[in-house]
Amino acid sequence: MSAVHDPTVQLSNSRSSRLKEWCRSVPVLTLFVKKPEGEQATFSSSVGVLFTALGSAVGTGNIWRFSRIMARHADEGGALAFIIAWVLFLFLWSIPIILLEYGVGRFTRKSVVESFGTLLGPTYRFMGAFMALVSFLIASYYSVVLGWCAYYFVISCAHPLPGSLVESTADWEQLQSSVWPVVCHFLAVTASALSVCRGVSTIEPVVCVSITALLIIVVFCFYWAIFLPHASRGIVHIFTPNWASFMSSSLWLDALSQNAWDTGGGLGTFLTYATYMKRSHGAVKMGVLIPIINNLVSLVCGIMVFSNVFSVLSQHHYDNAASPVDLLKQSGPASTGITFLWMPILFNGIYGGRFLAAIFFLCLTLAGLSSLISFVEQLVHTLTDFGLQRIPATILVSITMFLVGVASALDLDVLVNQDSVWGYAMILCGCLLVFLVLRLNPFKFRRQFFNDYGVGDWSLPLVWVFIIMLIAPIEGVGMIMWWIVEEVYTKPGTWWQLTRDSLAMVLTQWSVVALVVLALNWFMKPLSIGPPRNVRLRRLIGFFIRYKEPVRHGEEERKEGKVEEEEEEGKVEEEEHGGIGLVELSTQNPSILVVNSVHESEV
Repeated sequence: MSAVHDPTVQLSNSRSSRLKEWCRSVPVLTLFVKKPEGEQATFSSSVGVLFTALGSAVGTGNIWRFSRIMARHADEGGALAFIIAWVLFLFLWSIPIILLEYGVGRFTRKSVVESFGTLLGPTYRFMGAFMALVSFLIASYYSVVLGWCAYYFVISCAHPLPGSLVESTADWEQLQSSVWPVVCHFLAVTASALSVCRGVSTIEPVVCVSITALLIIVVFCFYWAIFLPHASRGIVHIFTPNWASFMSSSLWLDALSQNAWDTGGGLGTFLTYATYMKRSHGAVKMGVLIPIINNLVSLVCGIMVFSNVFSVLSQHHYDNAASPVDLLKQSGPASTGITFLWMPILFNGIYGGRFLAAIFFLCLTLAGLSSLISFVEQLVHTLTDFGLQRIPATILVSITMFLVGVASALDLDVLVNQDSVWGYAMILCGCLLVFLVLRLNPFKFRRQFFNDYGVGDWSLPLVWVFIIMLIAPIEGVGMIMWWIVEEVYTKPGTWWQLTRDSLAMVLTQWSVVALVVLALNWFMKPLSIGPPRNVRLRRLIGFFIRYKEPVRHGEEERKEGKVEEEEEEGKVEEEEHGGIGLVELSTQNPSILVVNSVHESEV
């Protein structure tokens, strides 16, 4: 009997297929199962979507950046005003923007640059390019912070923990005066590059493991910190209001930029991950739950750090409530070292604290890595959309990111400057996404990207349209204008100088990036190169770029005729196509018809 018709062989193949399908449904096992040729890469399950999105949002920023931004506004009156503004922007900015990103990415299956080009036309690619460059510049210094976390993990394993602020400060200064920030920065970039080399099949399992471990350690540390002696003083200080600070534009601007930085809303990272989502993966559910969970983690981490600081300083006879706040603000330039100064002291007072400190900084490193992976994947995805192969694109992004980030690794003032400039630029990125939806019509966007497109998802409420049309533009443009006016009036002699935190420095760097993307706008188009006849040359070039698929004789004419027919049938009702704005967009961008035909068969 032929082996093809052998029942034993067929049964074995059936079992093998079922085993492979089961492995693909488990995030950690996706590393060991290869996708079938030609199959669109997607997340293995909704759990994988949830953890990967959490990994993009939850990272070192929840502990390192949120705590220091809150310390900046935690004056003698308390930090409650900042917390209120921060929570308001969660629901009026971050969640609506993240929902927008999920809708665009899941539908177009393209990078942020090509999403603008597909939906609005090639003229608007520069908007997506601006967002991609902002993500790149943030990732360049973020990897430096990730390197600090890795360094402290090793130090916690090899050396005793500091028992006082003096010892902890000495460890911090020793790190900053050595070559280790550059070395750790290089290792962080390398680790992120290795994690995206195979796309979602490597991203998903790495992020699932790291985020699970981090959340367990954070919950434990939070529980321990709130029961420390005098920890209640720190908690009370966080939730004590100073209503006069509401009149400061810097509080509102920091609250908005921190919320965007915290959640990742407006950078395009969620848009990139959404390209791997299926219609059955709830975009609305994820877009609402992920930012809320992320901000809860940030608040828990902030309470943990403040409880630790007030407890330690109270035991060292700092009776003045302002003293802990002053010392928080003095923890390096712009409080950059707050986590690395105080968390080792916290663990030093715990039985087995050295082991727990190592685990904490390891998980903080893994969580930071998960966020850095989302930045790198966004940039690699953009280059692959333009015709580069994934591995060369990953190498190019990694080398450039390392070189740009070296300045932040060598000088803390440069890192603080970059954090301020591009943290505020995230508001501009959110405004660009809002502009995209306003151009497409928010009502149709809501219906055709979400309510008529998703399978088994929540319905996107009409209030989202109201926020996108009215509140979000006022928030974004209004906050930037308020900040500019206040900087000019309160700093008449310094705002125009190119200093670390000056208005002129921020606007200058924004302008340079904007001019670059505008100048390159007409050259930004996917490569269209056919394979050369020489076999060796074809293999060599094919390692770096994807060749244009050969068109058979007569096929190009048939395609052109089909496009003309579709343009003439533009009066057909949108519901028959199941696409977004197909009636109006088909005449401007026939490529959307191809996108819709792909989505029709997707479940």
